[in-house]
Amino acid sequence: MSYYYDSDDDDVVLVKKIPTIFSSLKEYMGSFTVPLIEETRADLCSALEGIKHAPAAEVTRIKLCSDEQLIYSFFANKADPKDIFQEVYAPKEADTLLLTDRKPRHISDLGRGEKPLVIASVLKAEDAEGNTVVRLSSKHVEQQFGLESSLFAVFLINMTTYNRIWSELDAVVASVRNTDIIRMIVNCNPKVGQECSYSSELPLHLPDRALGGLEDFKLNKSQKVAVLDCVSAMQQRSSSVRLIWGPPGTGKTKTISTLLWAMLVKNHRTLTCAPTNTAVVEVASRVLNLLEDPSAGSGKACFLSDVVLFGNEDRMNVDGNLTKIFLEKRARRLQKCLSPGSGWVHSLSSMIRILEQPLVQYDSYVEQIEREIEEDLAEKKRNKNKNKENDKKQTFCDYLPRSATTAENFSYMTQALHMLKFFGKLVEPKSEQSLKTLFKLSPDGSISSLFQNFVTYVQDSVSTELKDARAQCLQKLKHLSDHFELPNVFDKRSIEDFLVRNAKSILCTASSSSRLHYLPEASPFDLLVVDEAAQLKECESLIPLQLPGVRHAVLIGYEFQLPALVKSRVCEDAEFGRSLFERLSSLGHPKHLLDVQYRMHPGISKFPVSSFYENKISDGENVLHRDYERKPLAGPMYGSYSFINVDAGKESKGKHDKSLMNPIEVAAVTRIVQRLFKGTHCIMPLHSGMASLSSDSLVCAESVDTGRKLCVGVVSPYKGQVRAIQERLGKAYETHGGFTVKVRSVDGFQGAEEDIIIFSAVRSNTTGSVGFLSNVNRTNVALTRAK
Repeated sequence: MSYYYDSDDDDVVLVKKIPTIFSSLKEYMGSFTVPLIEETRADLCSALEGIKHAPAAEVTRIKLCSDEQLIYSFFANKADPKDIFQEVYAPKEADTLLLTDRKPRHISDLGRGEKPLVIASVLKAEDAEGNTVVRLSSKHVEQQFGLESSLFAVFLINMTTYNRIWSELDAVVASVRNTDIIRMIVNCNPKVGQECSYSSELPLHLPDRALGGLEDFKLNKSQKVAVLDCVSAMQQRSSSVRLIWGPPGTGKTKTISTLLWAMLVKNHRTLTCAPTNTAVVEVASRVLNLLEDPSAGSGKACFLSDVVLFGNEDRMNVDGNLTKIFLEKRARRLQKCLSPGSGWVHSLSSMIRILEQPLVQYDSYVEQIEREIEEDLAEKKRNKNKNKENDKKQTFCDYLPRSATTAENFSYMTQALHMLKFFGKLVEPKSEQSLKTLFKLSPDGSISSLFQNFVTYVQDSVSTELKDARAQCLQKLKHLSDHFELPNVFDKRSIEDFLVRNAKSILCTASSSSRLHYLPEASPFDLLVVDEAAQLKECESLIPLQLPGVRHAVLIGYEFQLPALVKSRVCEDAEFGRSLFERLSSLGHPKHLLDVQYRMHPGISKFPVSSFYENKISDGENVLHRDYERKPLAGPMYGSYSFINVDAGKESKGKHDKSLMNPIEVAAVTRIVQRLFKGTHCIMPLHSGMASLSSDSLVCAESVDTGRKLCVGVVSPYKGQVRAIQERLGKAYETHGGFTVKVRSVDGFQGAEEDIIIFSAVRSNTTGSVGFLSNVNRTNVALTRAK
């Protein structure tokens, strides 16, 4: 048995190392339980150590809800928004809070208060009145503090993901869930030490013309082979897991989006997951662009209404085009159309009545029409109602899943939408007077007024064309009234569930996919696609893997990307952060290699390709082209790589707690960013110290690329250095569209790319310790972000 010794507590911690092969499903599930508990403990301890920066809110009112269960409701003010490093805190469900009588500035403050601390768990987030419901871990508030005491709610951690993983580790429940694919990954046939890869040739067993239009996506050979092999695997009765190895810049997101297009064409229900919101949004954006490109897919019928993205709207930062597929926004739009009193059904009935009994309907509006005083207002109402009706039909066409009704109904709805526009042209007045007569509307702004006046125009002009159009419109509308059954859902959550149940392609984080376990009457998934799979803990990947119906999985990533973050050293040694992608790779599971990189200039790619990828990656034609080379700063030292030895810089633990920083490197980074922005450069002699950073030692010249858009990334392994650089740069470059600067940790730059990367290593000490840079994965990520 493998146990680990925790030198900090002088205790033996009973955390076994997670094996690579397992004898049973029970052993497999059980291997994650104790590490999950230990990791939760470590995360909580880490939060307490960094409590200085924890978001907090002052509790101004608290009352007892359940004496037996220690449930309380409280109202809290927000934290001070002027502190840029402290979030304005609003409690979320599953938050773990610390209730204390004073706002702690350091972990040592937690034991100095006159009254004890109380841990609380948020059961229900802020309601419309701002009240939050929590369950306390110990005694009543009035016994600890008194109900009239001033309290602070200090955020520690959110337990949502931990709770979701825990619920998936029940071996008894797992045995009756989705056993085929789970048993396959548990009983993976080990081939340790073997380098296995799929054939680089196109699969022969894929039927001809199965994916016509694939050539429109301009995939290279390795990308095309990977996509077609994943498609062909869907024809197999047995479960399958495909691995796609996508090193930096090799177009893995393009490969994923093409695969998802293929699944839509083949009518396979697909779930796409990733560890982070950023990664999910990146894939969703690419899929959206692909489906909206009229030149892609040779006209294959794929609809945006069949694609749904869901998750935390704030964290995903959903805006622009993405709102078309984001679940909450789509549900809000459909909610208006499904409303019983003013939605689609009401409008449809109204239009049919107007067209069938125009004179009766007209007479009922005469009195109201005469009350209309300002005819320009009537015109505005007419246009508003016409647009509103068009919007309803367009909303159904764009947002209602195709499986919700027949293709004929969607066709009729589209035709009805075109007819409305056609009517608008037919009834255009020949003179100003006829316009006033024709478009007098009722004060209630009913869309039927348009048809009522239209029918009057028909009778007066005896227009054969308009009579025919009226008859055709009635025929289409009656068909829709008889055959188009809308879902009996009206509230937002029910509409969301309806959309998710009927979508063909769903995108969300692996943790958020837990929602799909509790969705009644949902169609099973045929395929699970996991992006950034090497960053996803294997136990977390069990959340989507155990969804009903999943028989096939495609995992996309690469071993040299950053693994999942693990707070506990004990858990890290126990391989708790290891991904399913990494474990299967270590057992010799075959992989598709995407072997052409399109990001880095050859001068940049040469070192990582030879050091990390055994020269198996070649440069794409785009990066080999002469126009791809840029020199934002002139001078012999500014090539593909520039090493600046700031020997006067010393690492230190500054005001940002334990995280290291190097003030001299902060100054060096700031000066380089300034010169890049101004279109000048500073030539620093190698082995330079602080003296070389003075204005007298800077040799400035015009930048070669002055006037071109430039994106700069500043990367450091230490959060303390990241914060220090962010403070130093401030908001100086936020308003300049042609020049952007992003300052993040190495982990924060995972999957990102910029024109120029400035890397601040921070470490400078007498022992020669390089800290985080001893991690090969971090070094690889840092060196493969720049173009």
